[in-house]
Amino acid sequence: MLKFSSLINSSLKIEDVLNNAMQWAEEFINAEASSIYELDVEKDELFIRLARGEKKEPAKRIRLKMGEGIAGRVVQTGQPMVVQDVLQEKRFSDRFDKIIGFKTRSMICVPLILRGNPIGAIQILNKKNQEPFNQTDLELLTGMAQQIAVAMENAKLYNRLEKQFELTTQELKIAQEKLIRSERLAAIGNLVQGIAHEIRNPVMTIGGFAQRIKESLNEDKGLHEYIDIIMGEAARLERLVKQVREFAGIQSAYLSPDKIEPVIDRVLNRFEPMSERQDVKITTHIEQELPFIIMDSSQIEIALANIVENALESMHDGGKLDLKARRDNDSILIEVCDTGSGIAQEKLDSVYDPFVTSKTRGAGLGLTMFHQIIMNHHGRP
Repeated sequence: MLKFSSLINSSLKIEDVLNNAMQWAEEFINAEASSIYELDVEKDELFIRLARGEKKEPAKRIRLKMGEGIAGRVVQTGQPMVVQDVLQEKRFSDRFDKIIGFKTRSMICVPLILRGNPIGAIQILNKKNQEPFNQTDLELLTGMAQQIAVAMENAKLYNRLEKQFELTTQELKIAQEKLIRSERLAAIGNLVQGIAHEIRNPVMTIGGFAQRIKESLNEDKGLHEYIDIIMGEAARLERLVKQVREFAGIQSAYLSPDKIEPVIDRVLNRFEPMSERQDVKITTHIEQELPFIIMDSSQIEIALANIVENALESMHDGGKLDLKARRDNDSILIEVCDTGSGIAQEKLDSVYDPFVTSKTRGAGLGLTMFHQIIMNHHGRP
């Protein structure tokens, strides 16, 4: 999924993006062909936005009415369909096979949903090894569909921007990245939330039974050492699952008027022991009588804590951390400055991407969560 995410954002040309994405899906699932349908809202019809396979050109002429065929049904209901034998599916019609000269045996069709509304569908046809499609294939395509829907929508936004403003290619890329990041993170958040849910229970079971085994063992130091390793790794996975669940839970914010000073105080008090251990001197410059701002104080606390923690982790041998907060028109500007090692220039473009980290521990979600929270508050990181 991480490789797929990079493909989705590899180009500003939507045709290249979709082609790369479906080529990756075909290779991963070992399929013979694939296609992407898009909904023409004005005509209430589906047309093929992208077709892959040897007979792809004739396929582009095909249009379906809403509810017609398997793809039309999937878009109409918003529910995926897995058809292991098309001859046993009454909704399947072979007239398209006759037009394009292709022999469909089986397929998976998944809807493309954006903000609760169907905008199309993706379809994978025939496994090359003749095996049936499985649950993993369906889950993979469902995860892909969320990001493809966002990419298609933002391609339209990008085209409108291009027509309205004579921006440079670089400026358009920056505008597109701002448009798609929040929706892409929301899609990944939905995916990892499901993964975290599946991992949490077995990890807790492993840790619990390892503890019981340790308590019932005799004084065999070797076995105790192995069990301690199991328990330590189980605890590490539990922390990882907790981080992932926190990431999935910050996709939206509950905003209300609040003061920023108590949030800053809580964060600094939390990291005071860590700063003392590492001989880091913390100073603050907080403007007096800062105004109330509309915010979710718990989320802002998470965002600021991630920044302060990163700063401290970059100063193992001592240093200085200066936190400033001041009024900036109708907003509040918060700055965290440190004397740590910083981030390499070539890595700056990916610092907000999920699961990207240079640290030996953690899920690489800290700055991703920070960015999402700031976007929730209509701010600028």
